[in-house]
Amino acid sequence: MQDIVNKFTTHLKNVLTRALCFAVSEGQDRVLPEHLLWALATEQGSIAAEVLHRHKIKLAAVHTLVGTDGKELKERPNPRSQGTPALSDTARRMIERAVYLANAYHHRYVGTEHLLGGILHVTDEHLRGFFASQKINVNALQDQLAMVFQSTSRFPEMEALLAHAAASSVPSTFLAPAILSNQEEEEEEDDGTEADATPALDFFTRDLTSDDIAQTIDPVIGREREIERVMEILCRRTKNNPILTGEPGVGKTAIVEGLAKRIFEEHVPPALAGKRILALDLSSVVAGTTYRGEFEGRIKQIVEETQAHPEIILFIDELHTIIGAGAASGSLDAANMLKPALARGEIRCIGATTPAEYKKHIEPDAALERRFGRVVIEEPSAEASLRILQGVAPYYARYHRVAIHPAALVEAVRLSGRYFPDRFFPDKAIDLLDEAASSVRVAQTQDTTGEGAVRNLEKQLSDLRDEKRQAIVEERFKEAQALKERENIIKEDMKRVKAKQTIELVGEVRVENILSVVSRATGIPVGVLQNEERERLKGLAAALSKTVIGQKTAVEAVAEAILRSKTGVTAQGRPQASFLFVGPSGVGKTALAQALAQELFKDRDALIHLDMSEYAEGYAVSKLIGSPAGYVGYREGAKLTDQVRQKPYAVVLFDEIEKAHPDAQALLLQILETGTLSDATGRAINFRQTIIVMTTNVGLERFGGGALGFDEDASSASSLRVSIQEDLKERFRPELLNRVDRTLVFEPLNTKSLETIAKQGLQEIKARLLERERTLHIEKDVAQFIAKESYDPSAGARAVRRFLQTHVETLLAEKLLAARSPKTLRLKRQGNRLTVTQK
Repeated sequence: MQDIVNKFTTHLKNVLTRALCFAVSEGQDRVLPEHLLWALATEQGSIAAEVLHRHKIKLAAVHTLVGTDGKELKERPNPRSQGTPALSDTARRMIERAVYLANAYHHRYVGTEHLLGGILHVTDEHLRGFFASQKINVNALQDQLAMVFQSTSRFPEMEALLAHAAASSVPSTFLAPAILSNQEEEEEEDDGTEADATPALDFFTRDLTSDDIAQTIDPVIGREREIERVMEILCRRTKNNPILTGEPGVGKTAIVEGLAKRIFEEHVPPALAGKRILALDLSSVVAGTTYRGEFEGRIKQIVEETQAHPEIILFIDELHTIIGAGAASGSLDAANMLKPALARGEIRCIGATTPAEYKKHIEPDAALERRFGRVVIEEPSAEASLRILQGVAPYYARYHRVAIHPAALVEAVRLSGRYFPDRFFPDKAIDLLDEAASSVRVAQTQDTTGEGAVRNLEKQLSDLRDEKRQAIVEERFKEAQALKERENIIKEDMKRVKAKQTIELVGEVRVENILSVVSRATGIPVGVLQNEERERLKGLAAALSKTVIGQKTAVEAVAEAILRSKTGVTAQGRPQASFLFVGPSGVGKTALAQALAQELFKDRDALIHLDMSEYAEGYAVSKLIGSPAGYVGYREGAKLTDQVRQKPYAVVLFDEIEKAHPDAQALLLQILETGTLSDATGRAINFRQTIIVMTTNVGLERFGGGALGFDEDASSASSLRVSIQEDLKERFRPELLNRVDRTLVFEPLNTKSLETIAKQGLQEIKARLLERERTLHIEKDVAQFIAKESYDPSAGARAVRRFLQTHVETLLAEKLLAARSPKTLRLKRQGNRLTVTQK
């Protein structure tokens, strides 16, 4: 029973001591339920006293209940010298109920709130009459206690203690020696266990150096220098608190876990031998702090226990969360409560946070910042990430029961670096490998490893534990003991099944699995990622020429630039390619950008189209990268940066760039030079997987000199290009023009090109009619007639489309609206017009 009493909180021990002393002072040989209620109500700072106060239970009424004048005892009597009072049967059942309530809610302790719950649960006529006279709603009181119980976390050790004590009920005289020995000033500790106890740390932390956790930690590869730096700071006399700053996923937590594994394996200097690294769960510390002072009490107890145990090193992940944590009006937050102990070197703490959070939360608090030694954790290179992946791959293979092909590791690093630029190594490569292994395992539908039998036994074990717990709560101790014996039998069966379990592999992770995961995450078809991409690049010029008519020179130049970029010949660290398309309206500038997106990514939605005429004013630049802090729309999104962040593998089209404000054009300088652009929040957006296309109509008047543009001769075409280059230099900043890979002048379309475009348009109309079960026959001279009639150097292909809508689609629509619309139609030329007849 002493083990259970050790779980009593200080407040509860005070309550029981006061009840015992009161019974002695009144000359009574029994501790009655009203004595317990009186002691609870007068225990200032306890949860039970707070709950009673909130439900309007007046102290004066409680004093009247036990017959006191409301004053404290003048001197504390010694129950041992005057005869120890025993518990009445009802009081004993109330304390038993308090212990079982703590177990039922999986609490680590037995507190005043549990005793109050026991008092309300066990029927006592005297107290029932008291509550009725005070008009107290007992049900509401119980509901309030239930909320308090549910807000506190689990207590796994309590069940074991109760099972040990289940065979016999609580003796009526067990409390006096146990409680009073804990309350005496010179408390004797038989074996030193009380001095070594760390209940708060046990409850709110995870011991990374314990056997069960340290053995499950994956190896830390390539971080020896950072771990050495952390150990150096920890061994300082004062301010021995390292803080690791690095982007999410670079391995900050892994470094701390690696240090814990070294300590566990005794591969550390003597100064750190035998240390324990405890990971603090700050959210659990804050959770359930319903009443004022509870959070401060928890932090204070954590600090005191850490001070009493120099071998303990606290680890606080996301250290910035201690700023303001638990703070309320008139109270301190966790940071201010930790500062004094950190500064004096009485406790050691390792923190981890991101550079942005460090700058936002830690740097402004100079008193907190100077107590930490900063260790910057850089993102590892692709080569270092591959070594890390090779080191952890066996652990993932064992977990998923798969084999991992070495080529899959190389591909995981390469593809994660290419397609997930907004995330960091090695986390993104490890995630890719993990998901690929998971997909292989999920594809296996048959249980060949005996996992089903283990799951069945685990379910039986879980059901038995629930039954045993309920039996203990309901005081059916013999039944609980029988359930415990059955539980032990199932545990032995589980050990035997696991020993016979086969380690049969369910598959192998290959390059195809990595490609499949990337394809699902990015939306890019798998074929585009594999060898099919090579064939696509070889025939890129021919494929583009089928869509973009009459621009052979521009199409070939674009295909060549893309080919150089995709094969890795050109320098890295910039967009895949960048182009400035110059030419009159309707010659195929936008169409080429659309065709490029379709051919490279097999997705027309891979084109991010920005009409730069919308950004003619300086303030409109905020639409591209977001509004700055302090302005309306801050953090509400940005048209350019958000789209590229969501779809980093795309063609970005800046249409009619000359109409944009100079500030908007200036954004392109950073994109074209470094392949990145910072948005309004300071986040760097990666443009290195994009293809940048700008279009402009600068020099438009120069295209009207000849009726058919470049058809005259090569010399006039060359002089025209030179003239247009001069116009571009006058209109755009030289640093922008010099950063563009190719400036391409689009030729005005001649009648032959327009005839080809007309044929394409007619075929599209024919296909749409075929979907409506109508057949259209087109005579040979129709396309040539359309090209001549629609020719307009200022409109280009758009004039052909307008002609088709007005003179072809309208005629067809009229025929289809007839009462008996024909199944077969013929489109032909009659003189200077087109006609549609029934065939």
